[in-house]
Amino acid sequence: MSASSFATDTLEPYVSPEVAAKYLGISRRELLAHTRSGRFVGHAVDPNARRKDWRFKISELDAAMSHPTPVTQNSYNAKRQPGTRKAS
Repeated sequence: MSASSFATDTLEPYVSPEVAAKYLGISRRELLAHTRSGRFVGHAVDPNARRKDWRFKISELDAAMSHPTPVTQNSYNAKRQPGTRKAS
C-alpha cells in the first residue's frame, strides 16, 4: 500500500482526558475513575507506567454511553484480579 493511497481521513484521533471529559460533561477526575474501573475504554500511552497517561476515542466513549455493558478490560485493570487490592 503506497502512502498516497492511505486514507488519513478515516483514522479517528485520540483525545486527551480533558477533551474527553468535556465531551461527556463530567470532570477529568471522574472520567479517569470510570476508566480505571473499566466503565470507559481508555488507552494508556505507556501501559507499564505506574502513573498512566490516558487517551480516548470519542466513538468508544459514545458506544459506552449508548450501550452500557459490564466492566470492560483495559490496560489498567487487565492485570488485576477482581477483589484484589492494588499494590502499594
